[in-house]
Amino acid sequence: MKRAKRIALLLALTLACAAWFAGCTVRGEDNKEPEQPGNTYGTLTIEDVTVYIDSDRHYTFAEIEPVFSDPSKAEALTYTYDTEAISIDEEGIVIPLKRESQEVNVRAESEHFNVIFQVVVESIGLSASANPLYDVSRFTSNITANAAKCAASLTENTTLFIGDSFMDDYFIGEYMQTYAADKDVLNAGISSTTSYHWEAIYDEIIGETAPKNIVIHVGTNNFYDEGDGAEFTEQSLTRFLMYLHTSYPSSSIWWFNITQRTDTRYASQVTETNAYMKDWCEQYDWVTCVDTCSRINGDMLSDGIHPKTENYKIFTDALVEAGCEIAAKS
Repeated sequence: MKRAKRIALLLALTLACAAWFAGCTVRGEDNKEPEQPGNTYGTLTIEDVTVYIDSDRHYTFAEIEPVFSDPSKAEALTYTYDTEAISIDEEGIVIPLKRESQEVNVRAESEHFNVIFQVVVESIGLSASANPLYDVSRFTSNITANAAKCAASLTENTTLFIGDSFMDDYFIGEYMQTYAADKDVLNAGISSTTSYHWEAIYDEIIGETAPKNIVIHVGTNNFYDEGDGAEFTEQSLTRFLMYLHTSYPSSSIWWFNITQRTDTRYASQVTETNAYMKDWCEQYDWVTCVDTCSRINGDMLSDGIHPKTENYKIFTDALVEAGCEIAAKS
């Protein structure tokens, strides 16, 4: 019996030490009190988390999710770390503070638990030289025009439609002439943009006023223009949505899932991304995934890509059905 206890203790210490030196400890045993019959606390597991900050100080957050093997023995945790590069609040929300990539070891401890996990900070340069995906030079005139439109008309009651060509005047403009006649609605989409472009330009266009709703269609050009994969598109989309939320926390965010094209080269990646984003959005009360992809077929598209004017009603109807409240024009 004593030998079994020694082996268990040595195994726990070995695992803890190995994880410490690897810099990514995700599992910890009760190491403050030997296990006794009726007095076991089980294990605590914390996965590593990643947060992003870009050169314009847009940032994402991450939620630390402690997992206690015996939930009835869960304890409040204190987080300690030797850096000013991140901040962790009492609820376990992590945000990056410095624009530099690094890996931070964080200790989570309580009376009976003590584990180490990592916060990975990834810094993103938005210049074309740092990453061509963020080159927005060809959209300069569109950015300026849409920023002026928002500066002139956007209020805290506005529902703002942004994103790719689906929300560009060239495609949605005719529909908006009727739909927005009595509603506080603006559209400021830019054709050919990707979610990477919107990571870089969203606040320049929206400005300082947080709109009531931010409605987005973006992602299709990640695949068909950039040849992107689902994983990288998902990372960019979730970054962009988090940037929006941390910049405009009072705004409700609505993301139309990616519309399938009649060109099916990237159909499987679109399906995978839409499924991922549905699950991701369901974690939060500030963002909603609006499923319009399942309501659109090829016959409803004017060119195999964009909805015919009359079929934009499918989008606005789905938006309202999802719970979006659109204010009347004052």
